[in-house]
Amino acid sequence: MNKFIVAGIMLVSAPFVSFAQTSTTDLTPVTGTITITNPGLMPGDFFYFLDRWSEVLNIAITFNKENKARKHFEYAKERVAEMSEVLKNPSAKLENIARAKTNFDERIAQAADIVKGEKDKGSDVANIARELDDELDAIREELTNILKEHKDKASRAEEEIRAKLDSLSPTDPQVKGLTQALESITKEKSDAAKEEEDVDGDLEDEQKLFEEIMGKEMSAQKHLDEALRLKARLEGLAGQLPPDVIAASQDFLNKAREADARGDFEAAKQFSKQAKKVFEKAQDAVEESANEMKEDLEDFEVGDIKDLHIDDLEEEIKNSEKAMEGFNR
Repeated sequence: MNKFIVAGIMLVSAPFVSFAQTSTTDLTPVTGTITITNPGLMPGDFFYFLDRWSEVLNIAITFNKENKARKHFEYAKERVAEMSEVLKNPSAKLENIARAKTNFDERIAQAADIVKGEKDKGSDVANIARELDDELDAIREELTNILKEHKDKASRAEEEIRAKLDSLSPTDPQVKGLTQALESITKEKSDAAKEEEDVDGDLEDEQKLFEEIMGKEMSAQKHLDEALRLKARLEGLAGQLPPDVIAASQDFLNKAREADARGDFEAAKQFSKQAKKVFEKAQDAVEESANEMKEDLEDFEVGDIKDLHIDDLEEEIKNSEKAMEGFNR
């Protein structure tokens, strides 16, 4: 029987699986390369509780606040590595990573609370906020990829089971088991798609906090740097991208640079974010098959990007220019 059909049936029948695999995960986000620590002991291993207990102890004896925040991020990245390893198992379901995901969320929130607490005390924590925000970008990208891969695996298994069912007569004894497997794996695919969509929202509060602590200038520079890195990724695909996509992205980048040079950091940030949206849309299309990519890019309308508001941003820049002229006088 095809491995995807087996995987689908295993999703129904396997109540518990022990995962003892380990690996090191390299993140390659727009902000650079961040290595996630080898997860070591895995959920289901006999001494896994000792690993988690040692984390609590290490946090407790770390007295420097910035290092304590970094420790929380280190352990959050271990949870991501654990989730990645767990979901490699054909019978793994999202419920198998629920505890790791909960601990991941707690670690990120605790790190953000520490940085905010130091900010409230009057400490200059802009640099640590930028450092953790960059790492969070990388972690978010990796977590999204993990969930997408799990969703795609479930989708492939779903297609295989449907094809198998179509080939059987209604009275075949395999139909009942395959139907149950199909229901389970269809739900798993749907749940994975929702989890993937929710990643950004789950981390939104922490990222907003880090950006607020960074300040407008550093935040604007961060988004501009990310847009430029995304542009560099896609430079080799210039011949495959429609001219309006290239023109729109370059226009946003030029406006971002101009706003940054004037000291209008909020406008620079917003223009950079719009440039990133254009690049990300193009990148998503490129990852599809050749025919699908062509169709996506032909249908792509720059004006359809959510929260574009170019007119509002340009009006904001004009107002900023007037204000600066008045100040200079």
